[in-house]
Amino acid sequence: MTQTKPILYSYPGCGYTTDLKRELRRDGVEYEEVDLFQHPERIPELLALTDGDRITPVYVDGDEVQIGKNGFGCTF
Repeated sequence: MTQTKPILYSYPGCGYTTDLKRELRRDGVEYEEVDLFQHPERIPELLALTDGDRITPVYVDGDEVQIGKNGFGCTF
């Protein structure tokens, strides 16, 4: 069985994303970061996960989707 890395959708300047990335590094979690500023073609993936909201961070680990950090996020 192939285990895929969790995905973190981010956008520059979002403090909540910065905090989440810091926690993931501290906990030794490997993940794929999708910077939506650098990869706008992936925004539709984010919109599908957030019911159309342009918000970060969005962290996807398997079937689990976390929108924002502790209930807060940044719109872009």
